[in-house]
Amino acid sequence: MSQPPYPPHQQPGYQQHPQQRQYTQQQYAPQQQYAQQLPYQQQAYPPPAPAPKRRRRVWPWVLLAVVMVPIIGFVGCTALLAGGVAAVDEARKGGSVPLGETFTYQSGLALNVAIPKPYRPDNQFELQRDEVGYETTIAITNGTDKPVGAILITRNATLNGQPAPELFGDGTLATQDIAPGQSLALPFRFKTADGARGPLQIAVTDTFNEPVFFNGNIG
Repeated sequence: MSQPPYPPHQQPGYQQHPQQRQYTQQQYAPQQQYAQQLPYQQQAYPPPAPAPKRRRRVWPWVLLAVVMVPIIGFVGCTALLAGGVAAVDEARKGGSVPLGETFTYQSGLALNVAIPKPYRPDNQFELQRDEVGYETTIAITNGTDKPVGAILITRNATLNGQPAPELFGDGTLATQDIAPGQSLALPFRFKTADGARGPLQIAVTDTFNEPVFFNGNIG
């Protein structure tokens, strides 16, 4: 089997022409120079830039603030409103005292109910044969800084858990206005069954305030 022919520059007795040798050296010189400079050029490359820092998102906090501010405001207003309502409830709070004693609201308005006494009306038709009447006096003292309408003062009586109807007559319906620092005495008359005995309770209420219960006994 024959071997492949040698390249011209490797054949026996081949001598390279000087000009051709010079050209060959000039042809390969840049490649050798590039090969020698390649590691240097690779080292001359700048290091890769660091990855940019991830910016923290701001919009979730802004959204949270937008949601929470109205809620906090609502809670604050609710607390203030609740405090105001509690103060109003405390100011209009009623109570329970014995007959003959005075109860004073926080507003300064004072109420007093005297112990009832037997009452016989001039009009004989106001009472039935099996009924008896009683009379007491409700004293209203205006300790507030505004006038108080006597017509707004309501009252009712119960004896032993049963209603004691009011007897209407002269002076029982008052329409006067009570000036600050002034007092007004109103008669209050009611009737019960003859011979009825037991706990007596007279409730007096001023306008929108809670009632005051004056407690005693008959018999």
